[in-house]
Amino acid sequence: MPDLGTRGNVMGPQPIGQRTSPPAEMIAAVEALMKLMLTGNQDAAAALALPGCASEVAKFARNVRESSCDGFEIIATARVHAHHYVKARVTGAQPLTVQFRLGELDGRWMVWELMDLTGRRGAWTR
Repeated sequence: MPDLGTRGNVMGPQPIGQRTSPPAEMIAAVEALMKLMLTGNQDAAAALALPGCASEVAKFARNVRESSCDGFEIIATARVHAHHYVKARVTGAQPLTVQFRLGELDGRWMVWELMDLTGRRGAWTR
């Protein structure tokens, strides 16, 4: 095989970055939000979201209450720049799956986006 020249310029496997854990404050914010949804407190749950997303949070909280859900588990977390994604499953008679996009605003973790994944199929819906 011929020499390819300077080996530093040859494309090859790239180093894998170090794994990081999600911030404990963010996990605590998600747990507080999920507990508010389980108790049916739509207004308090919507207060943890930005104004553009508050109605979706209240709607999902209503679905949780109507589905007689009794618990939740965090399935996955991911980070893209300063935004964190959390996928959670609400357990009960009719399980629900939700994905949040969270960000820190003025030292407080807020929901920037909520997507109800219940009944959808895809890489994040397993």
